[in-house]
Amino acid sequence: MQQKLLAQIATALESRSEISLLELLEIYPIDGGMEEVVEYLEIAHQPPHRIDDDVKGSIEVSNVSQGSQMKTTMPRIVFCRQA
Repeated sequence: MQQKLLAQIATALESRSEISLLELLEIYPIDGGMEEVVEYLEIAHQPPHRIDDDVKGSIEVSNVSQGSQMKTTMPRIVFCRQA
């Protein structure tokens, strides 16, 4: 799953230098449940990306295979293009 998410981030960053997770989810909504959220957090912990704990936002999380949906609050995540 991480390779899929990395590819989506790279595609989104082709036309800009950075994108927040909230903006990215407008293009690629989460459909893999909390496992996908955890993968995004793991990616965000790698440079050049950043996590801003002072700013929070709500995201919707769907798990298509289980037919469930939930909302969660998390810190602002910004994915940045490699320099």
